[in-house]
Amino acid sequence: MLSLRLLLSFSVLVVVASAIGQEPPPAVEPAPIAVPEVQALDNAEKPEVSDLLQKFFGTEEDAKDERTEAPETEESQAAIPDALSPEGDTGEPPERFLPAEYLSTSRKWEPPNYLDQYRALGWSPAAFDVPVGLRKRVDFWISIYSKYTTDQGLLHDSVNVDVVYGAVDFRPIMKNTALSARQKSREREKLVNSKRKEIEERLRKLAATTSPADLTGEDLRVWKMFEAVSEPEKFKRATSRGRVRFQLGQKDRFIVGIYYSGRYIREMEKIFRDNSLPVELTRLPFVESSFNIFARSKVGASGIWQFMRRTARPLMMVNHNVDERNDPIEATRASARMLRSNFEMLQSWPLAVTGYNHGPSGVARIVKKVGTKDLAKIVGSYSSRSFGFASENFYACFLASIEVEKNARKYLGEVKWSTEFQTDEIRVGRTLSYRTLLGWFNGNEESARLHNFHIQSVVRKGRREIPRGTFIRVPSQFKMAALSYMQGSVVASAPTSERAIARNDKISLYRVRRGDNLSTIARSFGVTISEIKRANNLRGDRLKHGQKIIIPD
Repeated sequence: MLSLRLLLSFSVLVVVASAIGQEPPPAVEPAPIAVPEVQALDNAEKPEVSDLLQKFFGTEEDAKDERTEAPETEESQAAIPDALSPEGDTGEPPERFLPAEYLSTSRKWEPPNYLDQYRALGWSPAAFDVPVGLRKRVDFWISIYSKYTTDQGLLHDSVNVDVVYGAVDFRPIMKNTALSARQKSREREKLVNSKRKEIEERLRKLAATTSPADLTGEDLRVWKMFEAVSEPEKFKRATSRGRVRFQLGQKDRFIVGIYYSGRYIREMEKIFRDNSLPVELTRLPFVESSFNIFARSKVGASGIWQFMRRTARPLMMVNHNVDERNDPIEATRASARMLRSNFEMLQSWPLAVTGYNHGPSGVARIVKKVGTKDLAKIVGSYSSRSFGFASENFYACFLASIEVEKNARKYLGEVKWSTEFQTDEIRVGRTLSYRTLLGWFNGNEESARLHNFHIQSVVRKGRREIPRGTFIRVPSQFKMAALSYMQGSVVASAPTSERAIARNDKISLYRVRRGDNLSTIARSFGVTISEIKRANNLRGDRLKHGQKIIIPD
């Protein structure tokens, strides 16, 4: 799993929270590097739908080039020129991040219900309470998900995350219309690096200071922040590589992530309940991808659950024609099996969830080496190149996202859910062309693609067929037609947009369109050229535009 790697580029966590109605913990207060008061956007400044998709979640093509970065490479976070708006946010209504076209397809968000799951594996009302030793980390991530947008961020110590040096504001850069996207990216990175150097210089100064008696202002504030740090030569070590770290804000991504979760979340909850697993776990995609179906990582993780190919292949179909990692529901089924396996191995949900990021066997080795199953103690005492910042913070992020999503109205305002997807899943018992699938969506390519995101481009472009053994999703009104086609009792008509005409139980009439030939038509309908020629008494291979031909069963 890539998990936290997506957190900083696509993520915005959500996830489990204790079912007890306790008050949320206070968010971490940033250092007094002022973040200017946000100003409401004029209507003219609101992002268009296309901007929202391309700049925030990107496109499938963009995902190949702008992969998400691991937290350890935080320099790249400052360079991502993908803020939802020119101004960032410190408290404006979440509707601002969803244009009118999106709000028209939204529905009321409802807080999750995590009560009465006593049949769920390893669940209790306190199963996902915040461990005392992780409280500061969870509070830090709560502030990232609920307080700062992708036009802002915090510089902090990577070991003691509650040591926050200050906030960084990119809004002046993003509002500068004289700069190109690439130039804005560079300016963001330069700003972070310059502030990092200032902090490192201050830390070197403090390393040579023996008493705070003569310190004032920012020097004194940083000194006091480190009073609770018992690390030897703490100021000197705080200047070592990777210690002064930048974390991009995630509030806007969280809001959009909640919106997109509305498409699938109820079905995901049902899958976990049916598998006797805690429903809180269905919120892990907020950590992994923020429910971004375009999410891809540099190391090859894909989909809202961020499966790696090697991990996914025993659980679902992954090949050149179909990649079921990218279907949110199928990937949810696979994740349920993985998380159950993790828990059965590690006997602890904090460890099992950490194992989703780090690998359960790796977590088991750490437990054996450290001699404890207490994740807070492991995080506080163990570190290695493989068990780095992302792994250490994964469970804390998960708990923080639970808190923010469960209390979204408090942290984010009146958030929205997208309308729920209404399609039926059909197992593919015989190969079929993508054009046939498109016909069941009345030729609407965008809708067919959105509901069948696991089908690869080679199939969508007509060079391959949808293979047997996978599944398709079709509008409910076409369920019986699709089932009949799979059973071989009918041949599906071509898409409405291609003027397919009347059909009975055994044949279809098809009107030939420009670019059609016997080969492409035969392949689309799963029949042979000879069968078409016999059914239509054709002597040659030529077809006329507009000609009606019989497609035999």
